[in-house]
This record gives sequence, C-alpha cells and structure tokens, in this order.
Amino acid sequence: MRKCGILTFTILFLPSMLIAQSGGARLAGSENGTRATIFGGYSYLRNDSNGFNGWEGQGTFNFNRYLGVTADVSGASLTPFSFSGLGFSAGTYQHLNSYLFGPTVTTNLGRSAVFAHALFGEARSSLGAGVDIPIIGGISAGLTSANAFAMAFGGGIDIGLTRHLAIRAVQVDYLRTQFSATDALTTGLSSSLGNWQNSFRYSTGIVFRF
Repeated sequence: MRKCGILTFTILFLPSMLIAQSGGARLAGSENGTRATIFGGYSYLRNDSNGFNGWEGQGTFNFNRYLGVTADVSGASLTPFSFSGLGFSAGTYQHLNSYLFGPTVTTNLGRSAVFAHALFGEARSSLGAGVDIPIIGGISAGLTSANAFAMAFGGGIDIGLTRHLAIRAVQVDYLRTQFSATDALTTGLSSSLGNWQNSFRYSTGIVFRF
C-alpha cells in the first residue's frame, strides 16, 4: 500500500514538477500545446477466463509534440469465492497491481489525440481472505503474494473537450506478466503451467492537460 501511494503521488505531481523546471514553455508547433497529461479512470482486465475490475492512473510528460514518457500505476481485483448466510459472509479476493514506465508516441488531431506506448516495470499479485461477522464486523488477511516483471504495449484515443480537458474514449493494452507457474497459481492469478501470463486491459476515464 505504501509503495502504491508513493507511485500514485509521483504520477500526479511529476508532470507539474517537470513543467516548472522547463519554465512552462508550450510545445513548438503543437496545436493543443500540451506539455503534460494526467489520466485517471476505470480499468477492466481480462486474464484467461477471469475478469478483473479496477482503476488506472497515468502521468505523461511530452518532450515535443510527438514523443513523451509515461508513468502508469493500476490496480485490479476480483472475488474468486464468496459465501453469505445468516448474517455471516466470507470470501477470497485476488488483487493485481502494476507499476510501469516507458515512452509514448502521440499524434495530435486538433484538441484530440491518438497515442501508443510501451511500458515496463513490475506487477504484484496477491490473494487474501475475509469474513464479516455480525457485531464484530469485517476481518481480512493476506494469504500470499508475489512480484514479477511486467510490460504493457498499447494505445488509445483522447477526445478533447477543452484545451485542458479530454475524455479517454478507449485505451487498450496487452499486458504480459512473468510470474512463475507456482506464484500465479498460489496467488489466484492464473492456472496456466507457463511462467508468463497474457492479459488484456481496457481503460477509460478523464484526461487533464497542461
């Protein structure tokens, strides 16, 4: 949780710090003059037959009108098993978090933009369980977790509303994680016997441009 908080803070404020250091200059020849963007929104991740709901945040700093660098953090979860009855409830939960960084190429179309990126970093898969007992309340505990190398290749379309606000109509990424078969199985991520996992991530949300 602490790592996720630090990375989220960095993503949100890194573009502003870079703009300050660069004197706030606009991009030469850029129609929308976007030096940096911050994105936040909903994310759906599909892995084999498992569907994860979650969130994604990105911060991108553009060196010129075409090339930039992106920091990306995301979290997704599902409930593999749940039971409730007589006021009691119990279940297991699986989380997949990723922390990625890499280059982004953007083509501006007036206020809108099309982009593609290649991101590399780390993923964390974890499995936990919890119960909800009347009067006492909820009790949860982590069971197991693992970290592994991860990379994402994809892109999307931003529809500009104003100079500083856009809607990310769609972002699609191929996400590859390299957990060992044992780690993937014990954390509930995948039942495959391979030492890598293929997932597809679909995201949408709001983009702030500076």
